[in-house]
Amino acid sequence: MENSSKSIFTMTAPMRLALFLGATGIGMILGALISFSLVAALLHVGINDIQKIILEPQYATAAQLANALASIIAFGLPSMAVAYFTQGQMVKNMGFAPIKSNQQVLLVIVLAFAGLMLSGALGSLTEKIPIGASFKNWAESLEAQYKKALVSMTQMHSMLDLFYALLAVAIVPAIVEESYFRGTLQKTLTDWTGKPWLAILVTAVFFSTIHFSYFGFLSRMALGILLGFIFEFTKTIWLPILLHFINNGIAIVALYSVRNNPARMEKVMDENFPIYWGLLACLVIYYLLIKLKKISQDAGLEKSI
Repeated sequence: MENSSKSIFTMTAPMRLALFLGATGIGMILGALISFSLVAALLHVGINDIQKIILEPQYATAAQLANALASIIAFGLPSMAVAYFTQGQMVKNMGFAPIKSNQQVLLVIVLAFAGLMLSGALGSLTEKIPIGASFKNWAESLEAQYKKALVSMTQMHSMLDLFYALLAVAIVPAIVEESYFRGTLQKTLTDWTGKPWLAILVTAVFFSTIHFSYFGFLSRMALGILLGFIFEFTKTIWLPILLHFINNGIAIVALYSVRNNPARMEKVMDENFPIYWGLLACLVIYYLLIKLKKISQDAGLEKSI
């Protein structure tokens, strides 16, 4: 779908951001309402009880459905609204441009594993930051709720269960969240400020904040920055989606591998890396990003010629 050059499709970047924020509020409300209502109807329970019920292990499929549907609506609606009311093709406005070379894919795969090292090291660093007792209790309570929700969505007893978990917790969030954060928010902020690094940083902070996890804040912010640079250099949302999927997918597969051992599952969710691994990961990521930028520029030049 390609929009014409009528005035409504030539909104300034601030106007697009205002539309994006308004659609985000609507999307969050509709996402929760529709997903909870549907799951409540399927389980024949009251909507007021659904949040508690889907945290029970026996309702893993319902939790996956609610999570995937809420993500699609909450993150997909704002992205599609801004893309539609922007001049040009709607799909391209959301960042869905072709990948230019196989080298980009290989570099992003390696970056995904380096990013996991950095995230784990930042998790260790976060635990060493002194905080007040009341704030720590609040943060630990949030973390416990997150772990309980993750466990409820990843009750896997077969390869089919693993596939459903990967679809709901890795594939769908990777697509809709990258379209939302990098393809729409980061792009809009870049157009407004003319400073890609600022747009990447602001988007990464928002990306981490919206996950509501103190102990994972630095890790997710670093991941958001990495994803932002990949999108900025390659100009396609497919590569951030790939890295996001690998990041989530490895966690799901790790939980599947220890599915019959609750103690091991707890360890997998809490496992971090030594801080010095983060320094090594930073060097590797810096080198790979420089290489990715050069390869992307060369590929773009070849295509132009």
